Amino acid sequence: MSFWRMRIRPLAWLRSLHAKLFLLLGLVTSVLTVAVAYSIVRNSRRELESYSRKLVLEAAGTVETDIVERDPTFKDPDKLDQLLDSIAGPDRSIFQIDVFKRVGKYSEVELVRSSGDEGVVDWGPEIGSYLTLKSPQAELVDLNTGGRAWKVYLPIHSHKPGQPPIGLIRAYCDLERWEVVWDNNLKRTLRILPGVLLGEFILLWLILRLLISDPIEAMVLAMQQLESGDPSARAPVRRSDELGLIAARFNNMAVQLERAGEEREALIREIRGLNANLQDRIDAALSELLAKNDELAALVERNALLREELGAQERLAVAGQLTATFAHEVGTPLNLVAGHLQLLDAQPDLPDKTRERLRVIHAQIQRVGDIVRRLLDLTRRPQLHKEPQPFSALLADLQQLWTPTLAAHGVTVEAEAPADCCLDVDRKQMEQLFLNLMNNAIDAMPGGGGVRLTARPSEESTPGGLWWELRFQDSGQGITPDLLGQVFRPMFTTKPEGKGTGLGLSICREIVRNHGGEIRIDSDEGKGTCVVFTLPGVVKT
Repeated sequence: MSFWRMRIRPLAWLRSLHAKLFLLLGLVTSVLTVAVAYSIVRNSRRELESYSRKLVLEAAGTVETDIVERDPTFKDPDKLDQLLDSIAGPDRSIFQIDVFKRVGKYSEVELVRSSGDEGVVDWGPEIGSYLTLKSPQAELVDLNTGGRAWKVYLPIHSHKPGQPPIGLIRAYCDLERWEVVWDNNLKRTLRILPGVLLGEFILLWLILRLLISDPIEAMVLAMQQLESGDPSARAPVRRSDELGLIAARFNNMAVQLERAGEEREALIREIRGLNANLQDRIDAALSELLAKNDELAALVERNALLREELGAQERLAVAGQLTATFAHEVGTPLNLVAGHLQLLDAQPDLPDKTRERLRVIHAQIQRVGDIVRRLLDLTRRPQLHKEPQPFSALLADLQQLWTPTLAAHGVTVEAEAPADCCLDVDRKQMEQLFLNLMNNAIDAMPGGGGVRLTARPSEESTPGGLWWELRFQDSGQGITPDLLGQVFRPMFTTKPEGKGTGLGLSICREIVRNHGGEIRIDSDEGKGTCVVFTLPGVVKT
């Protein structure tokens, strides 16, 4: 029903809290998403140029090593031809290598061999000046074909110390094929970006609708019913967060008002009974009855004043709870947005204009954050709702959630745990932890595979504190050693572009640490990944 009201009254929706939060967070998330996409594409171009430069330097170094080891006097040019043909050519990234030898005692060189057409090789006396280089020199040059290439000069030094270079190597690396790779990455990013932004907007809309707008509308409707004189009005919100607390306080207030109304009716009936019983004595005790009536009228007036004061105090309490809830719900995403802005601002390769805009955004978020923090001083941070959770029952519920997805991807699950395994944890956070781990395992096994889940008492357990070590092992592709130390970083993912958010393992680590445990990852590339973490258990007496 609220959706149709929104369609019929768009201006009213624009004035709502849901619209303001949606527009603000939508703008921030879209700017962040576009900035991240731009940074990734820009870095990929730099990495391609750096890789091609390294490639041509390594090729020149290979030629130098082979000449020094096999033919330092250039007596066998045919062998040099074979080496150059194996490294450079028109269909390769290293499309041409020219080898010059030193002539005389001065900086004079002559061409020995070239992987290209020696008749059109461009060289002159000035090339001899590169013999004095202390290290290889690489520079980007424009080709006649309209493309660009790396041109590298590398002096050939003999093994004899103190001797001048015996020759010079000039190598070219064409960047045309690398430009094609970069263009493909850019086009793919531009195709995916609108879908990502649309998905973010839809998800943000639904989250704000379910978490804020619908509960508030339900409570407002209950308040309107109570104001219209319906003492049975109740807020149908059943949650454990601040909105649920406000609803519970409202319901308590409604119960008290209903009880006060019943007491008033009982008091009126009692007064009517007294009037009936005193009717026979009215003439003899008229003065006494008048005094009692005056006292009763004063009591009724005082009762009405007290009820009005109670209603005002309860409305102020509800307003305070609403303020605290708003401060908490808005402050948390603002802190997250500010943290990610700081991470983005810390990147050294951001353009100055982009960095200036990020600072403006960060300053405005800090301004709103200061207001929110003053409101949050009136509230307390919610605690974990830990309770004993038998591992077998938790696993059975998770199996019902996993089964459709596992069947669709050809993944099997094998679990092994002692019958007395019982965890002292928050149930909802455990479901989120295991679902995140299972989603990662399924993505690591695109062709199907197996997952093995085991639980055993941890070596850290003591008689006064029991800890369980859980191991989540998959048979997927594994993680390379150079990436293993980064998997818990927010926004870092080893999945293909557009498939992962980089938040799953970061959230898992926070859940485990909030319960006092530790988490780590063991992985062998090509053999699978094992996530090992500890959780508190229930000590049986």
